[in-house]
Amino acid sequence: MNAPAKIGHNGPPADPFDAISADILDLFELASSALTGEPITTQAQADQIEQLADDCRKAEQAAEAARKEEKRPHDEAAKAVQAKWKPLIDKAELAKATALKALTPWKLEIQRQKDEAAAKARAEAESIAEAARKAAQAANAANDLAAREEAEALLAAADKAQKAANKVDRSPTGLRTYWHAEITDRRAALNHYLKTAPDEFVATIQRLADQDTRAGIRNIPGITAIEEKRAA
Repeated sequence: MNAPAKIGHNGPPADPFDAISADILDLFELASSALTGEPITTQAQADQIEQLADDCRKAEQAAEAARKEEKRPHDEAAKAVQAKWKPLIDKAELAKATALKALTPWKLEIQRQKDEAAAKARAEAESIAEAARKAAQAANAANDLAAREEAEALLAAADKAQKAANKVDRSPTGLRTYWHAEITDRRAALNHYLKTAPDEFVATIQRLADQDTRAGIRNIPGITAIEEKRAA
């Protein structure tokens, strides 16, 4: 363990960033030379390293305070812009949501009518297609040219009717489909996601267990509270 040398100061620059940056870079250089992985063997070394850690802590606090101070005008400006525009945006959002809510029953009725018309058109198209198939079979069996021509006309009409049915089915109604999940069986859902996303469950359990352990709870089933001491 190498003892850190004393930091030299050549007069702090006027800019807080430059001053704090120079201080932290000096401290980092000292830490790089002092913290080589060798164990501390004397109280003097421990005192020097503890002083280094304390200096680093103070430099970190100074950097964080300077960062907040430099950022403060931008935060205040952002808050002012937010305060200026948010009420207007909220009003527009509320008006839009209320208008869409009023429109939904009407559009659902239009959708119902469209579905009904599409179903009717598909049924008619299928009826024409079935008649065309029967006519074609009869014409082929009788080797009747006129009947075959009539069957071809029916097939063309069936194809046209099917396309018309598809067009009705695809016509827009202004509705958008939204999906959301409703948990109806917690155990089944839990077992499913335990198999498909186990890491996310472990991360959630770890977060909850750490939170309870820090709060002093020591009897959590399946969890061992581990005490660890570190230099502070």
